Amino acid sequence: MINPQGIWKEVNAKDISSLDLIKIMSEYSSLGLTLYVGTDSMLYNTYCTFSCIVAVHSNDLSIANYYFQKQKYVQQSFKKLENKILKEIEISINTAQFLKEYIPESNIEVHIDIGDTNRNATKHLVDSAKGWVKGMGFDVKIKPYSWASSVADWHTK
Repeated sequence: MINPQGIWKEVNAKDISSLDLIKIMSEYSSLGLTLYVGTDSMLYNTYCTFSCIVAVHSNDLSIANYYFQKQKYVQQSFKKLENKILKEIEISINTAQFLKEYIPESNIEVHIDIGDTNRNATKHLVDSAKGWVKGMGFDVKIKPYSWASSVADWHTK
């Protein structure tokens, strides 16, 4: 299970502890940077891989960095798109809450992998998903602005 208090991986896949992640993100937050959280998933025949990232980005400071966790879940329920998307959002919210608990002054933005155009099969979930994230106290972005969930996608393969 993806656990924000567990081991994270750097871009080069080196393990770091959740305490180290908090220290690093706290430093970025003290610079005024927003912490971005995004989750994506990939459904395979017998399992679904979820990946969650915590990222920072600033063109002005030439900073772009992220950390990730991924996990395979063997559950038939994820074959239904709504269940898979809701799990992605749940993982992101849990991770954002973990960060906020240890870095209360941080600005956190949750990026969810849904869109509101007619081309998106998840269009019907947009209002409730955005309401859920906002209701938990976080800023939220959806496609095409949810780049953190796209980064998470790199680790679902």
